[in-house]
Amino acid sequence: MIRISLIVMMVCMGLSTVHSQASSNEAYGYFNDAISHFKSRDFQAAIISYSQAIDVDPSYIKAYYNRANAKLNIKDYPGAIRDFKKVIQLDPEFAKAYLYKGYAEMQQKKYDLATRSFTQAVNKDPGLDKAYLNRGTIYMKQKKYAKAVSDLSIALDTNPDNAVAYYNRGLCNTRLDQYHDAINDYSMALELKPDMVGAFSVRGKAFLKIEKYGEAISDFNAAIKMKPRVAEFYYYRGYAKMALENVKGAHDDFTTSLEIDPSYKNALINRAIASIELGKNNDAIVDYSKLIKLYPEKHAYYINRGIAFLKESEYEMAVKDFNKALKKNDKVPQAYFNRANAFTKLDMYDKACRDMRKAAELGYDQAFDHIRNLCQ
Repeated sequence: MIRISLIVMMVCMGLSTVHSQASSNEAYGYFNDAISHFKSRDFQAAIISYSQAIDVDPSYIKAYYNRANAKLNIKDYPGAIRDFKKVIQLDPEFAKAYLYKGYAEMQQKKYDLATRSFTQAVNKDPGLDKAYLNRGTIYMKQKKYAKAVSDLSIALDTNPDNAVAYYNRGLCNTRLDQYHDAINDYSMALELKPDMVGAFSVRGKAFLKIEKYGEAISDFNAAIKMKPRVAEFYYYRGYAKMALENVKGAHDDFTTSLEIDPSYKNALINRAIASIELGKNNDAIVDYSKLIKLYPEKHAYYINRGIAFLKESEYEMAVKDFNKALKKNDKVPQAYFNRANAFTKLDMYDKACRDMRKAAELGYDQAFDHIRNLCQ
């Protein structure tokens, strides 16, 4: 699942200046009381004071706008939207009212309405980078990655110091298989925010996609240093080590991953593979037995456990596993080929010959080399 970070800045008007155009001294007093409450983060009190100002002057635009922002702070999104709509009714050119109305709609998952609000905001004020950023975030959620990249790029043109925008654009570029662009984005995010552990993780995965395994390992090392109890980091570092034929290091990482999260399926699968490569066949048998218990319909697990039995000279157990695999899928040449090997060890040459011929028939090239010797 894609991890998405939102940015919103709730700016109240008149926090540093008094309202000088109030329709009455009474409304003016309530408005400034509200500003004091807002500054002290007593948002409920601020809402009450803004409401009193509005009661005195129903056309008090700044009071509606600031009350909406106070409501955003207490997550009263419907109330905030009502106030922003009133601001827009009183002043249709108020760009930030569209921006924050869109933010409130986005929090309610009303993405089409929010997109419309952000579009209206940038039409009124093209310099509102947060509108592009949040609209880009919605496009990410809707898997419209090319549109998201476009919006996030505009946001970054206006504000090039936004680490979250680089991070999110990197996620979109990853989804578009633009891994080099994604890596550049994650690198910019890390330059601005070096403790952004998630950026190390996703950049490491992007390096894996372009087979830069050493760079991937460096990124997962950094992620592990910052958060040593995340199973995924060890798994992907192990994956990179396997690609570099550091099977022992990979096995250790898969094991650590499983110690943190015993249910991590991919770590279990890859540890079993590493175990066979290291000659730890009994360990592989244990892991494949766990996988078979969890996913009894997966024929590949029976084949691989059968291979581990074969390597341990437990030929009858191997044959049983190959039989089970073929019962689930009788078109797998590796099952016939390896069962033929097991039959050979059991001196069952007729059966071995039949299986080897079947493996060859299914296009398994290695089988052709053995048919002449087996089938005489």
